[in-house]
Amino acid sequence: MSGVVQKLLPVVGVFFRWWFGELAALVPAPLRRLFSGNGERLLLELDGAGARLYRQRGRRREQLPDNAVRKRARGKVPAVTLALPRALLVTRDTELPLAAEENLREVLGFEMDRLTPFSRSEVYYDFKVAGRDVKRAKLRVSVLLSPRREVNGLIAEAERQGFSVTAVDVAAETEDGTLGVNLLPSVAMRPAPRFARFAAGALTASAAALLFLAAEIPVQRQADYAEVLSQRVAAERARVAALRELEAEIDDLQQQDISLADLKSADALTLAKLDHITRLLPDDAWLTQLSLAGDRLELSGFSPASSKLLTAFEESPLFTETVFRAPITQDPRLGLERFSLSLKVVAPEARP
Repeated sequence: MSGVVQKLLPVVGVFFRWWFGELAALVPAPLRRLFSGNGERLLLELDGAGARLYRQRGRRREQLPDNAVRKRARGKVPAVTLALPRALLVTRDTELPLAAEENLREVLGFEMDRLTPFSRSEVYYDFKVAGRDVKRAKLRVSVLLSPRREVNGLIAEAERQGFSVTAVDVAAETEDGTLGVNLLPSVAMRPAPRFARFAAGALTASAAALLFLAAEIPVQRQADYAEVLSQRVAAERARVAALRELEAEIDDLQQQDISLADLKSADALTLAKLDHITRLLPDDAWLTQLSLAGDRLELSGFSPASSKLLTAFEESPLFTETVFRAPITQDPRLGLERFSLSLKVVAPEARP
């Protein structure tokens, strides 16, 4: 019997370490620091200068010598918090509806494509609430993220040196040397044994209360988030529809502008032709008919000397191929010659 118990003890120990870690993750960071007392964690910094290992107790930390890194790598695998270089951190500030606060990590995951150049699957991320505007029902959030490829490379390097990474923080110029975040999803920093013994009862009670509240609100939380997304989708659809209407109006105006320009150009050319014809006709001649079809101009009228009229039109740079369409006849009543001319209008760019 005692042999069975001895075999089960390691399994039970692993279970309780996991259970206390999950309970710690449910407690706000200030309360964790309050209960942690002299709780210890190992902080590992990896960069181009090599590996640096720190032992941190509360707000105080001390660097372990290099041989301690090698010693720990050869012995029992220690759990460490990996402190990323600040250069790998990307920060984005955004505003979200207050209703999103209840499920903020999931909301930020869905919004990652909009907030950053990365997709949710390409980054590790955490967040800090910067403020709440109750009047506007807005939540100000700072999103902290780092590319998974870079972080995974550092985690792999830590494992090669014999460490087990349980959390990923970011190095900073603060009292405890980090920003106090955890970029890994659903992973809490492993509490020290002192924390487990000292805070087991308080954490259990807090977890029970939180679980009771969580059982009451998940459906409402999902409904609130669905409503937020529905409102956003409706607003985007309305904006796209308005943009499409504006594009159609712009196209119509452009087509009208082109047509008006062509009409103005055609009217100006016709007026120029009429003015030129008026100047060519002598004062004692007049027209009874004028028609323009394409580049052919037909003129009919009366003149005392139709042959001179033909010569005048032939010498004009605006016309060519000037011929009589019908024989010249004498009108005895008016004492003038009736003529009918046919001319070809020369395009402006074709003028000699």
